[in-house]
Amino acid sequence: MTSERKVAKAWVPSHITGFFAAHRRNKPHLSGSVGAGLCLSLGAATTVEPAPDLERTEILLNGKASEAPVSRFVADRLAGDRGPVRLTTRLDMPYGAGFGASGAGALGAAYALNSCFDLGLTANQAAAVAHEAEVIYRTGLGDVIAQNSGGLVVRLYPGAPGTGKIDRIPVPPLPISYVVRGPISTREVLSDAGTMRAVNSAGELALKELLKKPTLADFMRLSRRFTLESGLASDWALQAMEAAQAAGGRASMIMLGDAVFAWGGESEKALKEFGEVQTTTISQRGANLD
Repeated sequence: MTSERKVAKAWVPSHITGFFAAHRRNKPHLSGSVGAGLCLSLGAATTVEPAPDLERTEILLNGKASEAPVSRFVADRLAGDRGPVRLTTRLDMPYGAGFGASGAGALGAAYALNSCFDLGLTANQAAAVAHEAEVIYRTGLGDVIAQNSGGLVVRLYPGAPGTGKIDRIPVPPLPISYVVRGPISTREVLSDAGTMRAVNSAGELALKELLKKPTLADFMRLSRRFTLESGLASDWALQAMEAAQAAGGRASMIMLGDAVFAWGGESEKALKEFGEVQTTTISQRGANLD
């Protein structure tokens, strides 16, 4: 089978941020965020195949045609003059609620396109294109570099994969429960100067403290403190967090979504008062080809 007819598949974990500080630069690959977050086994499965029958690249998201500008940017950049492709993504995670769905779709597209056309890009080089797309469309700053790795990821220095610097806190594939009320506009939050001053101050402090004792328990504690200090949480989210804490668990808001995640104790049971609770596990697997 020639590369022109090759079908390529990729898988990318979801990613929830516990705390962050945004760093915007003039160049997208230098922009990013520092902070920490968890990759989860809820994932995005993407398939790419050449589509000479199409006039324009077709993107299907959970079976429906979508403009998907972030993934389209990646497809246009990497497919180039090789012609249109058919890009199909199935998302297992909630969309628009802080699970890094757009980053997962874009990163999966980058991996699959790299394989489909034998572009010869390294993982970081492919992922950097997805990161650039996220920055340009203001859908995220730190998901892609974390999803490229998997696990409990600490973002130490901002920028695209290959430019930014990360480390990981070793953790087993523990269960994480979550409840989602609805989306928060990442674009609006990142564009509000007053909000971002509070966010960045709290995020930088949380990162500094986490590095003194890099554990899952401290990540959860500092994420909760960041949520309170940043002022981003709704009353619903604050109440859900308190309920999980009272049940012996640790809980925080998912950045950026009107959603709460929790670990330990009877937190899963406590969150049921606030909506439909789902439980997944920490993914130690980062983006890869299937």
